Amino acid sequence: MIMHPYFYSGAVTSPGILQEKMVGYDAMIRLYRLSRYIFTECAISSALVLFVLTFLIMLPRVLGLVDLWVNKGVAIGILGDMILWLMPQFVVSVAPMALLIGILLALGRLSQDSETVVLKASGVSLYQILFPIAIWVSLFTMLSIVLNMTWVPSSFHRFAILRNALLSSTTLALKPQTFNQSIAGLTIYIHEKAEQGGILYGMLIHDERKPDEVITLTARSGQLQIRGSDTSVLFLQDGSRHEKLPGGRYRQLRFSSYTLDLGVSLGLKEELRKTGYKEMDLAGLLRAISFDVPDEALKATAELHRRLAFPVAGFILGLFSVSLGLQQSHRTGRAYGFVVAVLTLIIHFMLLSFGEAAVHRGLVSAAAGYWLPNLLMALVTLYVTIHTARDGSFKMLIWLAQFISSLPQMFLRVRNAPGET
Repeated sequence: MIMHPYFYSGAVTSPGILQEKMVGYDAMIRLYRLSRYIFTECAISSALVLFVLTFLIMLPRVLGLVDLWVNKGVAIGILGDMILWLMPQFVVSVAPMALLIGILLALGRLSQDSETVVLKASGVSLYQILFPIAIWVSLFTMLSIVLNMTWVPSSFHRFAILRNALLSSTTLALKPQTFNQSIAGLTIYIHEKAEQGGILYGMLIHDERKPDEVITLTARSGQLQIRGSDTSVLFLQDGSRHEKLPGGRYRQLRFSSYTLDLGVSLGLKEELRKTGYKEMDLAGLLRAISFDVPDEALKATAELHRRLAFPVAGFILGLFSVSLGLQQSHRTGRAYGFVVAVLTLIIHFMLLSFGEAAVHRGLVSAAAGYWLPNLLMALVTLYVTIHTARDGSFKMLIWLAQFISSLPQMFLRVRNAPGET
């Protein structure tokens, strides 16, 4: 027996009801495709911006590390490890900016191509556009929090250990006939270095680590030695010590042996080095908070709030950028969104920095110092979103963006004014 298509489980379904169901199903499919399209655009833009910003911010540090390879003889593998452990800190730091700019770029392209006009004409509301972006921003924020609690402190800890060890090892790699400045405030010159035994000949050392006690040492020979657990010193033989005293006086002291503390810790033994709060994982911070020492517990609490507050700030800025991106058009130009976004980003993180400083000075609690700026920005984001959903505009911000974008043309007109030579 062949059943009629309008019969389901013994019940009769009319053609009108079935058509309504099909229309509703088609609407869900279209909304899903739209959400996937917006999600993909924002994710790709944010990832590309994150890569570019991380590269630009890390470039000066990488060049500084390359100098160690070129001039200090440090192995390229060690520099690769240092860059690897340095990267998570910069990735998490630029994540809020990358999220903000990435969403602005994606929505700005939609606005410039009049796709947002088509969406509004099709009955798509701001909240339907906001939904897939909110999912992407939430995933991005949760990933930042997880990294802040696990990968970032671990990489910071490993980088600190490697940096201390490298700082000491560079003193072992002093190049002959070169002014070596591996240690801040200390300039070391050697004429010759023995192939075996590490004996240094013809030494000249200028020590200005203490501004009120600048000394210059010369020695016939010297050798790097490790004293105690991890303290490095230079043992000098047959030389002189020169020092300028107050009142224009001068003192010279000859010595047969002299020990100069380099003030550098080897840092090779991890258990001998005190772990800072930025190097602690979540479990370590919770243990530090539970300690009875109030000062230590306060610092650990502040660090925990900081790791949570800054990613949440990126979440709020990501939602705020949706309204800015949708208000970009041929009339306002892309400068509108970027100008307002940069100003908002600066103000928000200035408030977070002020709150952090107030927390460390003991003026406010950690919760108030880190979360009041986020609460204020969340209220502003809520107001801007509701205002944009009602097709409202911010004329003062549009005028400001247009004025800033016209500054180059105004400057060129002034430069090309008649009578100018």
